[in-house]
Amino acid sequence: MPQDTLNLGLWDRIRRGYKMTKLGMRVIRADPELMIYTLISLVLSVGVALLVISGTLGLTALVPETTDAASNSNEEDAFAVATLTLAFLGYMVISIVTVFWNSAIIASAYERLSSGSNPSFSFGIKKASECLPSIFIWGIISGTVGLFLKILEGISQNENSPIAFFAMFIHFILGAAWWALTFFVVPMMVLDRHGVFDSLQSSPQLFFDTWGENIGATGGVGIIQFLSILLCISICIPFFFLGDYGVIFGIVLILFLIGLISLFFVTVDSVNRASLYYYAKTGEMPPMAEKMGIVF
Repeated sequence: MPQDTLNLGLWDRIRRGYKMTKLGMRVIRADPELMIYTLISLVLSVGVALLVISGTLGLTALVPETTDAASNSNEEDAFAVATLTLAFLGYMVISIVTVFWNSAIIASAYERLSSGSNPSFSFGIKKASECLPSIFIWGIISGTVGLFLKILEGISQNENSPIAFFAMFIHFILGAAWWALTFFVVPMMVLDRHGVFDSLQSSPQLFFDTWGENIGATGGVGIIQFLSILLCISICIPFFFLGDYGVIFGIVLILFLIGLISLFFVTVDSVNRASLYYYAKTGEMPPMAEKMGIVF
């Protein structure tokens, strides 16, 4: 990255990051099919979760009832191990599915941003499929770390736990560090065909070269999403004064709009990752930015 870019001040960096978010939103408005990747990822993840729940219920039905205390204890232990194993495997599958479709979004978005072309829906799937081994490995790694962070989060929310505050502190530090150190792992794997461990070694330097822009883009997504949800809720409030059916309709409409907004901004975040990766490598905005009226 050029030295003059590295010497930018904090607010200049954050402002550039916010412009990345504006670019991401315009890219999706121009190419809304990018959201289909996110939707497929969500549907498949929910499907896997339902299979895990069904498997757990099936295991429950297989446990025979007995009055023998020792037998009950052994069966409960075996059931607990089987349930935890099933849940872990399901979580890993969901993680791999998420990484795959996120890779597809990044590949398609990067192609549009860098060349100005309009890649087909199959383009992203093809690019992600070409690095399936890396996606599988990274899905397992990121899923395992994510599961560990969720365990820490659960402990931190347990008011009766003597280590709740300590768990909350560790969860925050590890979560922030993991986010920063792995920010560009997926773009490096799917766009430049780096291996998982090469990406893990190189991603931190790229992140720290563009830390302000990354924070600005991520913060921009969060703020705009929050304001959009507030706006939707305020628009739906009048329905709550129209009787029982109005309340039901208002709740359904709010949930639908929140889901749609979340789908949009999850996709924006992935497009931002592609924009930021281009910027981290070149020190310049993607060529498509100027065509969409966004300049530094």
